[in-house]
Amino acid sequence: MPLAEIPQWRAVHNMIRLELHQLAWADFAWQGRNTHFFNRLFLVQGGEGEVRNHSASECFRLRSGFGLFMPGGLDLGFEFRSGLQFLSCHFNLSVLPGVDLFVREKHCREFPVNLDELNLLLENISAPPEWGKICGTEACLWKIIGNLPLPAELHPAELTGLAGRYGKLLGFIREHLSARIGIDQLAEIAGLSRGRLSRSFSRDFSIPLKSFLQKELAAQAARYLLGSTLSVREISERLQFSSEYYFSNFFRRCTGSSPTAFRRTNPCVRTILSSPLPGKRTADSTGTRLS
Repeated sequence: MPLAEIPQWRAVHNMIRLELHQLAWADFAWQGRNTHFFNRLFLVQGGEGEVRNHSASECFRLRSGFGLFMPGGLDLGFEFRSGLQFLSCHFNLSVLPGVDLFVREKHCREFPVNLDELNLLLENISAPPEWGKICGTEACLWKIIGNLPLPAELHPAELTGLAGRYGKLLGFIREHLSARIGIDQLAEIAGLSRGRLSRSFSRDFSIPLKSFLQKELAAQAARYLLGSTLSVREISERLQFSSEYYFSNFFRRCTGSSPTAFRRTNPCVRTILSSPLPGKRTADSTGTRLS
């Protein structure tokens, strides 16, 4: 029997990228409100808290034995009460550079968490990254993410057809992202006129190319603010803004917050590698979702 290859599966597999921005153990009391460009998972081991999705008028309890998925771009309010302990995962799941599979999702999703599996995950990532533990951690994260429904109108296999048209362009944006990238430069790389590229990009991705560039630039700035000790001036220079003043104004337009305020109002969580392994708990089956 001749070999019957299934190229579509290979193409989709090779395009999907899971990028972790944070994997951390959270154990602190805090109240605040923010919007991030990445997706978030909270896997709760103990205690209680609350998350309000102001973008869709939803409210969820954080409670032992349950997780909460929060897509990027939502206006979220948080109340972390004393005693709340959870594993926090910030991630993007892209099928093309900068094109997250959950980009159109406006609702948070609550789901049950097996506490034995959560404890095993915590043990894995508290240890040095040996091969077996890396594979086990990846499998656990993919199992959770794989059970999250994608927006109904989004089909990953259909997006593979855009790779030939936009893969080089999106890869260039990711590798050379800065305030100096312009549509004329991108049109030259794509071999299209400025108008044709702008029209086709808006049609295929449901976002204007200029807005896409601004979103990616603001997202990179947010990652620097949350994940590095670079000063606002250093971030401005790294992203090639003409001045710190213009960078701050740009970031405020995109997020509603200045870079300094954004960094100050987002809580610091201890990385799991520097945290003591929490004690094991059993699930609380009495909690219910708030309406």
